[in-house]
Amino acid sequence: MKPIRRTHQGLAILKALAEAHGPLTPREIHARSKKLAPNIGLRTVYRKIQDLTAEGSVLGLDYPGKPPLYELVNEQGYHSHFICRQCEQVFDLKMKIERIRYTPPPDFKIDGEEIVFFGICPKCAGSQ
Repeated sequence: MKPIRRTHQGLAILKALAEAHGPLTPREIHARSKKLAPNIGLRTVYRKIQDLTAEGSVLGLDYPGKPPLYELVNEQGYHSHFICRQCEQVFDLKMKIERIRYTPPPDFKIDGEEIVFFGICPKCAGSQ
């Protein structure tokens, strides 16, 4: 697939993702993108996210019970996340994790991996 054309709206989406401290929902991306591209529509955000994901610039995360989340692909290609059990916000974890060695069952093809930690974030811990 050829790289997508970088439009003002696409750059606003990339900037919103780059400035985030964790993965965002499409609605969160839309709200943040509107600061740079006031006329951007939610439908455009969904379309650009789809293009950026297909291109390999953005990674989609799918956690049970949560809406789809998106973030920029980093230099590692993967990293871990922390989900607060109280506010349910997802945070990036800046930690080095050695690759897990595993043997999939016969005929299984693994195309990704994710390590997720759960607990209470500092903001929620302070409100208890």
